[in-house]
Amino acid sequence: MEKLIKLFSSKKKQHVSNNKIEITETIYNNNLQFYTILKLLIKCKLSDKQLILLQDSLLKSQKISDKILLQKVLLSNNAIATEGTQKYEDLCMLINTLEYSDIIMWKDMLDISIELMLIKDLILQESKAYANNQYKEVISQLNDKLSLECDISKLSLPYGQRVMSSLLVFALTDNNRKNEFILESSGKSVREFSDKISKLVNNYEINCNNMFSLIMTESVNQSIISDAGQSYESRVEEKLLPIVDKLNGHSHDSKISSVEYDFTFELNDVKCGISAKRTLRERYKQNFEDVELLDVDYMFLITLGIDLNEDKLNNILQKKGIYVVVAQEVYESKGYLKNNSRVISSEKLDRECLLNLTSIKYLSEEEMKSIVG
Repeated sequence: MEKLIKLFSSKKKQHVSNNKIEITETIYNNNLQFYTILKLLIKCKLSDKQLILLQDSLLKSQKISDKILLQKVLLSNNAIATEGTQKYEDLCMLINTLEYSDIIMWKDMLDISIELMLIKDLILQESKAYANNQYKEVISQLNDKLSLECDISKLSLPYGQRVMSSLLVFALTDNNRKNEFILESSGKSVREFSDKISKLVNNYEINCNNMFSLIMTESVNQSIISDAGQSYESRVEEKLLPIVDKLNGHSHDSKISSVEYDFTFELNDVKCGISAKRTLRERYKQNFEDVELLDVDYMFLITLGIDLNEDKLNNILQKKGIYVVVAQEVYESKGYLKNNSRVISSEKLDRECLLNLTSIKYLSEEEMKSIVG
């Protein structure tokens, strides 16, 4: 007798019989196995060509009912993976899941898993392209790329990727879909394979949509994480490029190697360093020294300012030759920022402002107030 997981959408006893959902151990195990096959197939890092070769071997082995023989056949093609390589070891781990499964169900699971893997990157590409296009439309209307409004708008990029990938996965794994659909960014069509989806749903009660959505969410999240660290720096770069003479990328100070520059720029033969940190946390402590000890003449910390409290600000500005640039909205909302002449609103950061700030080695308090207002 199978155990049941009983979920109720209402606590009222009279509604229990109508709203009960029963998840048997078989349903759980089948969905878990399908998800495991998807995960292990990703780990193999097979190219599209290798995936197709694996699928061909699988389809040619439909009449094989012996598990050991099937495993040998699927591992025999050196064009898929060569013995002694990491790819071969990962493929062995995938193939070995057959040992604990019904062979017919396992073949069906692997077949549809390969189909899904062949379009996974296309879905990632499409969702990213669509979200990017939507984001660019919004961001093009904002003049200050270092503002809080711009930063909040940036959320539409990762959120949009997740939403679009989820919608595409739903369309893809809809077992009622009877035609191809075309991915706009690549122009490639995704063929209909609803019969295979229906087979997993009807025969094994596998929720292809949710299982593949889990995989896509993980892949989208990895893509977002890899892009996230660069996003704020790219906006800083976009802000600086038109207003400085020369902008250089990441480097370390030759005199104090622990001091790191996200950018350096030159303006009228004056060299300045940039530390671009969307938020500060504790990292700000290691990156500031008196500029007399550094390669640069001035140092600029560019940050949103949302976690820049007065103690942190005073700690940073104890060092000579350092300015702090914060988002305009944050600047206007905090008196200790507005009242400090070495703090600049992102809205006022232009060439004229930089020329004024870097024209005198060490400015008096009166001179600073006349520059930044």
